[in-house]
Amino acid sequence: MKITLLFLVWLLAIGHLSRSQSLAAPEAKITIQLDFESAKAIIGLLTKTQVTDAELNQVAKLYGNQQLIAKVSSYDQTGTEAVSKQTLRELIETGTVNGKDPFEWKVVKTSLGAVQHMIGELETKGPFLDDVKRCLIPYCPPTTSPITARACFLVGGGALGFTIGDDDTFNVALHKIGTDYEGLVSLVTHELYHTVQQVGQRARKKGPLAGNLPKPVATTSMLLTNLWSEGTAQLVGDVTTSGKPTSFMQRQSEYQQNRQRMRQNFVLFESLLFSAYYDSTASEEQLYNVGFTTVFDQTAYYTGYRMAKEIETHKGKAVLATLINQSPLDFCRVYMQLYKEFPNQINFKFSSATEAILAKLEPWRDKI
Repeated sequence: MKITLLFLVWLLAIGHLSRSQSLAAPEAKITIQLDFESAKAIIGLLTKTQVTDAELNQVAKLYGNQQLIAKVSSYDQTGTEAVSKQTLRELIETGTVNGKDPFEWKVVKTSLGAVQHMIGELETKGPFLDDVKRCLIPYCPPTTSPITARACFLVGGGALGFTIGDDDTFNVALHKIGTDYEGLVSLVTHELYHTVQQVGQRARKKGPLAGNLPKPVATTSMLLTNLWSEGTAQLVGDVTTSGKPTSFMQRQSEYQQNRQRMRQNFVLFESLLFSAYYDSTASEEQLYNVGFTTVFDQTAYYTGYRMAKEIETHKGKAVLATLINQSPLDFCRVYMQLYKEFPNQINFKFSSATEAILAKLEPWRDKI
């Protein structure tokens, strides 16, 4: 089931919109579809004791479940469509999955009540996207290009939320949220901000590139792009700003861990950056995994978060909003200017080696 709701970006305030309403205005707008189709289909199967091949095939081919399969297969080689159907059948017909369960169907089954409750809340509770909008708007620039995004609610897999490629769909795992409404608002805000970032980056005017980027430039720019995108999205969807420790936040142990070791997080990211630029044998995949996956508690998310927080504190949210349409290098440039302007107030500064790498990337600014 899809609910289409429109809300305007930047200084436009709107009231609650019903499903059939739309609002026309000269300001840019974001259109969001809330898509529960895949989650409901899996839930429906898990209420059965027998399942046919046709039913499994039909559910596996749904858009959201294809996104889920692509995500699981990206970090687990057993996360194929065939395995998703085989393990789902096993759980439905025997009550468990013996052996590896890459799609976490057993976890989904134990969470069915909470997931159904949350879907009911979202389908009937008008303020949900208003709450998302309230977090998002201050960090979005005015733009003439409408943004259309799909919030695809899934069950299964190990990721809380994710996007794949340039598709303007962000996927949210309801079985990871339980009944935590505030946590879901934060997660959807985080993922929606990635869609805003993608649209802003596509609108940038880039210079022509003859051939491929040199490997050091490509690998380093990958790290810097993720530092900006994940760090700012972490700030925009900061679950800790709700004023109360939600159950979702309490389960995210890396929040406290990373904030206690922020200096080490900066050192680790700078080491990754140094390796990316100077070590021709460095694996882009492994550098990314160290900084931006749960293998190491997503340490680089919090490096970028701290940078974004300092920019917001000293310069305001509007400065972060302008970065949407600029090179990811500008995130670091603004931060460097900040700690030089406020040397006694910014505790974490880049090393001279990192500043030198950033300077070497300047000629590639309009190509990355």
